[in-house]
Amino acid sequence: MKHKSKIKTLILDFGGIIYQIDHQKQKKTFLQLGIQNFDERYSQAIQNPLFAMFETGSVSNEKFRNELAKMLPGNISETNIDRAWNSILVGYYPAMVSLVEQLGNKYRLFLLSNTNAIHYNVYMPEFRNNYGNDLSEMFEKAYWSFKIGLRKPTHEVYEYVLNDSNLTSGECMFIDDTAVNVEAARACGINSICLKPGQQLSNLFDEGLNLIVG
Repeated sequence: MKHKSKIKTLILDFGGIIYQIDHQKQKKTFLQLGIQNFDERYSQAIQNPLFAMFETGSVSNEKFRNELAKMLPGNISETNIDRAWNSILVGYYPAMVSLVEQLGNKYRLFLLSNTNAIHYNVYMPEFRNNYGNDLSEMFEKAYWSFKIGLRKPTHEVYEYVLNDSNLTSGECMFIDDTAVNVEAARACGINSICLKPGQQLSNLFDEGLNLIVG
């Protein structure tokens, strides 16, 4: 089944959709810093409100580094903390960047990403260096969690995007690679697709850039 005239707007996730991330690479880097039982420690850390607060801009970069350092063994420099934290960042998918540029000729485009200031300060300059312009220029508006103070999968963030850009939920398609985020968007009346492992954004469109759902 294809959505043609019904879907006028695409709301895209960033990490895993346009930008490649690698959790295993980050794990390896933290292990090199001497952290033991990484999976257990990281799981506990994610449950720590510090991470959600950092992604909603509630704590500064300095506060985040200081708190993260407490979870790590020894006396680790800010430089090494940033290096480990940013090691999850691999790089842009060139083909997906090209696709998004094409999609902008057919749909209204928006970006909705859970992210933080330390990561943002890496991939934004990276885009400018690689493509010569600002990433946000590809979208009508980019919503970064740490800038708007809201993050997925809270219903508030989806309602915020809809209201802020005066969007009709039934005319939108939200594309993300995390099931809980997709489920929350659907609960807000937004058509949504969860990319499966190994699937890319390009797999969702035909040659005419029409969405293929099913």
